[in-house]
Amino acid sequence: MQTRNSIIDDEYKITALYCRLSRDDGLEGDSNSIATQKKMLAIKANELGLKNCQYYVDDGYTGTNFDRPDFRRLESDIKAGKIGSILVKDLSRLGRNYVAVGIYTEEVFPMYDVRFIAVADSVDSQEGLDDMLPIRNFMNEQYAKDISKKIRSANRVRGSLGIPLGQPLYGYIKDPENKNRWIVDPEAAAVVKRIFRLFLDGKGSEMIAHMLSDEHVLYPTEYWRNKGIRRGGRKTYNDPYRWNDSTVSKMLTRQEYCGDVINFKTRSLDFKHKARMDNPKENWAVFRDVHEPIIAREDFERVQELLARGNRKISKYKGGNTTMFSNLLYCPDCGRKLWYHTNTINSDIHFFSCSNYEKDTRGTCKTRHYIREDALEHIVLGELRHLAAILKKDEVYFAQLLQAKAEMNLAEKRKTLENELRSVTGRKKNVDSLYEKCYEDNAAGKIDDEWFCHLSAKYSSERKQCQDRITAINEKLESLSFSQKSQDDFISAIRSFMKVDKLTKPLLSELIDRIDVYDTVGTGKDKTQKIVIFYRFIGEFWFQNNDAYELTVDPQKGKVVHYSVDSSAETA
Repeated sequence: MQTRNSIIDDEYKITALYCRLSRDDGLEGDSNSIATQKKMLAIKANELGLKNCQYYVDDGYTGTNFDRPDFRRLESDIKAGKIGSILVKDLSRLGRNYVAVGIYTEEVFPMYDVRFIAVADSVDSQEGLDDMLPIRNFMNEQYAKDISKKIRSANRVRGSLGIPLGQPLYGYIKDPENKNRWIVDPEAAAVVKRIFRLFLDGKGSEMIAHMLSDEHVLYPTEYWRNKGIRRGGRKTYNDPYRWNDSTVSKMLTRQEYCGDVINFKTRSLDFKHKARMDNPKENWAVFRDVHEPIIAREDFERVQELLARGNRKISKYKGGNTTMFSNLLYCPDCGRKLWYHTNTINSDIHFFSCSNYEKDTRGTCKTRHYIREDALEHIVLGELRHLAAILKKDEVYFAQLLQAKAEMNLAEKRKTLENELRSVTGRKKNVDSLYEKCYEDNAAGKIDDEWFCHLSAKYSSERKQCQDRITAINEKLESLSFSQKSQDDFISAIRSFMKVDKLTKPLLSELIDRIDVYDTVGTGKDKTQKIVIFYRFIGEFWFQNNDAYELTVDPQKGKVVHYSVDSSAETA
């Protein structure tokens, strides 16, 4: 007898009883259940006197491809010479891909001397494969194609009605009384709220992931498993508390946390290819305020603004401490962020400079935009204290200032949108004329049908793009209005500052959207530097002449020397 390390003797080869079931087979009732398949295959193996039976089961896997865990294990055992026979209930259990099934039954199994039996189809390779086998395989594939069409059609109807097509996000569960509705899962929702809060407080996704891991917060997949909720996802983590920054980043972009349902975000190529591909946003179906929100919409939109600026990695200097100004400072010349540095000679001096400065990073920015952290802190603190003083002195007047600024911003936005609307409308009229001329030239025989089809498709596409843009601009124009809530939020944030009268990262995140740091101009005592602060709710603030004040800061030494604020928020 040959050793088991070489070719396994037939007496010891495995009789593989392969079972498969997917949701595509659900319409066929209990006849295809895994339990039924196991029982039928065990009886048949016993009738044929086949020994050493072993089950290979793929429950919940489509037959249109062969990327199934237990089938891959079976395939590996076949190539290792361990398998003597394979039994399936019928050919469709092996698969519903006409070409692939044919390759296995006609090439792979004979190559490894594996006997193949499909019980219900009366197929036994030991007796020879009949000519009907390819036809059965073809019909099985067509069945899968037909079922796929029905499922797609049903999903299209359900999705168009606002019924969520996907599984609930981490933070939600299905309503026990209505499977088509999501309800809040309080335990997971608390983690989601904390992630958004930490991000708004200035923490990056990587730092948040480390914090959750250190605090032993269960990773979403592990959380679901611990709760007995069957969900997909990676199951190979050795550490159930291991969060990663990609998971946090993805959660921060999920609009569903505002209470919305978003369907058709992804699509599959066809019934044979189950991999999901991103769907263009214009094909999404968005239904607002369907379920209870976990995150306030304004907080979600603020997070998207911050994410749009790029990766929020927290700047650190030697010693590991972070700056409260991380992700707030920008170069107005090139638009890049300012980086945080520590002076190599005096480690107590911390400063910012443009991350695109040509002499430091071989970038394209010609000037450094240097400013010390302590100088910047004096400037921002001085302006906030001045704002607080105006608010404390006359709240009505302060509110009038905010309203005047808001109305000016609205007028500027309206003017910009109206100019764009005129431009797009003019282009659409030109395209309409070109389309009509193209049609007339084709009718007159001046251009052939092939060229007409090319041009008409081009102009039709551009007409649609123009019309979509016109609709979007008109919607924005209609939505432009003074926001009392923004004004109230700004005043509330200033009041929060009045209670502590010092700068903190959460306060800056609540109040300030960005700070533009210009490069210094002049020399010696005549040196000046412009700093523009853009606030979250109102943009750039400006003061009336009688509210102007002075605060002197030497941006090189970080000492208070002189600082004046006028309508352009310019420092000198």
